[in-house]
This record gives sequence, structure tokens and C-alpha cells, in this order.
Amino acid sequence: MSSKALGRRTLGGVPSVLAALILIIIATSAAILLYAWKVGLIGEITSMASADLRKIKIEGVSVNGRTLTVYVRNVGEERVVVSAGYLIYSSGSASPLSFAAYTSGTEIWGGDVWRVNPATGAVELVSSGKVIYDTFTSPNPSVWDDDYVDYNNFWSAVYYDPDGLKLLSMRKLGAVTWAVRGLITVSRMIDLSKPVVIEVDMQKTYYNVPGGDAAASPFAACLYLSPAKNRNPYYATPWFAAKLYPRPSYNPDRTEAQLVSLDPFYCTYPCMETLYIWSSAPNTQPRGTFILVFNDTVKKDKVYYYFWHGGKSGSPYRSGSWSSDTLGLLYGTQLYLYLTIDNKVTASSRKVHVRYLKVYTNTSIKVEGVQPGWVVRVVDSSGATLKEVEAKGDYVYVSLLKEIVYGNLPIEGHVVVLTYNETEVDTYGGLVIDPGEVRAVQFLLPENLEEGVYTFKVVLVTGEEAYYSFRV
Repeated sequence: MSSKALGRRTLGGVPSVLAALILIIIATSAAILLYAWKVGLIGEITSMASADLRKIKIEGVSVNGRTLTVYVRNVGEERVVVSAGYLIYSSGSASPLSFAAYTSGTEIWGGDVWRVNPATGAVELVSSGKVIYDTFTSPNPSVWDDDYVDYNNFWSAVYYDPDGLKLLSMRKLGAVTWAVRGLITVSRMIDLSKPVVIEVDMQKTYYNVPGGDAAASPFAACLYLSPAKNRNPYYATPWFAAKLYPRPSYNPDRTEAQLVSLDPFYCTYPCMETLYIWSSAPNTQPRGTFILVFNDTVKKDKVYYYFWHGGKSGSPYRSGSWSSDTLGLLYGTQLYLYLTIDNKVTASSRKVHVRYLKVYTNTSIKVEGVQPGWVVRVVDSSGATLKEVEAKGDYVYVSLLKEIVYGNLPIEGHVVVLTYNETEVDTYGGLVIDPGEVRAVQFLLPENLEEGVYTFKVVLVTGEEAYYSFRV
């Protein structure tokens, strides 16, 4: 074979080898791109004619149920504002997506723990702060034993009706001590190793009272807390109580709203703080509403109180704190709760009215699963904001003390978590991203979105757009 022919075959084979290599490279690259697209590693598309003109870049997305998190980078030299996002279907139609806001169900109690669930697009209740909420329209044997507290009575009764609990008592003739009638929780339900809030509305009625002068009549409306169980809670020491208590030896006779504690170790006579006085007069029906907050984390011998003489309306007549050595024995323990009529009357029965009792575990709620910069709101049923807090970490506490004192719990409303700051959106028209910054922007996807491939479009206030394809 001549050298000329050999040279032709060698030179002629070079293009064939290069072509084969190019085909291999193209096939491999296509396979890699197809895999990356399927798993969502890539997906950015730009409508810009030149990448050098782009102001933003979508660096990736993640999908968690209904929550689409889009990571947007500002690749320009000026601040940009993300104003909107759109979900584009395979058909080419597009739906606007809102910045993610999560909402809870109704009924909010102090002590509730709530958690954002991105998968469902809701704020879900982890644990309720409610311990007891009773308006006493009917017996509740799972909570109350209404037979046990019945001491020294000749005639007595417990009634449940639409207006609340009615406790009646008449002392046995010849008895030298008080008679007591009422309810006790079936177990130790008040745990003072943690914060506890108690709200109760009690009244001495003028039922069977001569002249209607219940303020001067020797019977009391009482709420007791004690780790002990006794048919007469006065002997279930140590105890703390809120009372509407008669003081017949004073001039004139009267009833006092009191905070009281007793333990023979410290004193043989109750320690007491008087919050209000009703003097003897015809047709008096002393009524007091107490809010008692046990959250002393320092000495653990204190109760914070808010008191209204009458129904709870407007500002409390008196508020403050009260300490006693006996309270130091009760902190850190589990307690029974008693509601009673304590009575010295032998001529005819007397009646105490308890309109409601609320017990819950704190003056604030906890919301978990948030991120710094997110905003947590408590709103009422009309949507009006009662409280708003910006998160600094992955959880936030929202105080409801103002709503507890000046409003009512439970709040019939919602816990709303915004993944953005509305002030920022109102001021700039969207979410601000500084040059070089990557911002995670959350959007809510439609419910029951079918599996498939979608494209997300982000739009700036200045009109620029960027796209990203992803799989659900």
C-alpha cells in the first residue's frame, strides 16, 4: 500500500472520531440535564434577551404541601422588590399566588401552643391551655363531684341552670361550726408547678335573706385551692381562697371581697387581703369577679389579682399582687379546686350564685414553626388585630394579658402567621431584596394540586420577570 493511500485513510478517519465523541457528549449532557430537571435541581428560565440585563435569578424552589418556597437572588446592583408570583400550568394558563399566610381555627386560650404546618397551610393546635371552662348549665361529673362537699348541713342543694351554679345551705340547729356545701374537682386539676390563671364570678344572693341584706347575712361565697381533700375545705390546709366573706362584728355589718390563705404551720388565723367592702343595706347582693394569675417565678409565694365589684366590665376596681407564706407551700403542687357556700345560718337556707369559672395555663400563647421576620397576629372573629408580634426565632410568645383583663377568653378568632411584613409590602409594593441577597419567599399553592410539572413566574414592581420549572 502506498504512503499516499495510507495518508488519505488516516486523515479521512479523524472527522469520524470527532463526530462520535461529540455525539457521546451530547447524549451524556442531555441525560444529566433530564435527570436534574426531574429532581428539580435546575429549572430557571429567563425571558431576558441577555443574562447581563437580569436583575433577579431564581436559584431554586422547594415544595412542602401547600407551601412553595422560592429562593430569589438579586443579581443586579440596585434594590429590587418582588411584587407577585404566578403558577403556570402545562396548558399555559397562569394563576396568581399570594404570599403565604397561615390561619388557625377558632377559640384561643391562654397557654395554647400552636404550630405552623406548611403542608396544610394552617396554624394547628398542638395543646390547649384550657383546663376548666364551666358555666354550670348542667352537671359535669368528669370534672366535678357535687356530693362530697356537704358538711354540717340540715338542708342543702346544688342546682345547675342556664344562669349558672346555685349552691344552697342551712346549718344544722345546735351546730357550733359553719356548714359548707359545694363542689370539688374529682382530681387535683390545678398544677401550680406551671403558670395558672383562674377567673371566677361569684355572688351572695338575697334569697331567703331578711330585708334582702345579703351583705350583712353570715354566709360566704368561696373558691378554695388545696392539695388536700376535706368535706369542709377550711380544714383542708394548706389552702388559698378567694371569698365574699361576712364580717358581722363590724359597724355596720358587711361583706368583704378577700384573698385568704391558711396553714397552721405559719399562723392559726387566716392571712388576708381585703379588696372591696359591701356595707349592710337593704337588697344588697355582693358580687365579685376575680382574675388570679399564679406565675411568680422568683419567690413563688405571690398571686397577681384583678378584681371587679360586680360583673366584669371596664377596668378592674383593684389590681396588684399579694404574697403569703402559705402560697409558697402551694406553688409547685397539684391542687383540688372547691366552689362552696360557707354558712352560719340556721333559720332558712341561703344561696350563692357562681356564673362561670375559667381555668387556663398562662397569660400568653406560644406559636412554633415560624421564621425570623414572620409576623404572628391574634385577630378576633371580625378580623381585627388584637395583638401582633414579629418573630425573632423559630417560635414566639404572644401575651394576651390585655385581652384577659379587658376582654374575654376564649378569643373567638384566629392565630394568623404572615411569612412577610405587611408594612414592608404596603410601603414598597412587595418584598425587598438588596443587591447580592438571596431571599426565601413563601407562596401558598392551590389546594389539592395535582402531581406534574409546573413553572413559577416571579415579577418585580418594575416589571422584570424570572421563571423556574419544578415538579410537584
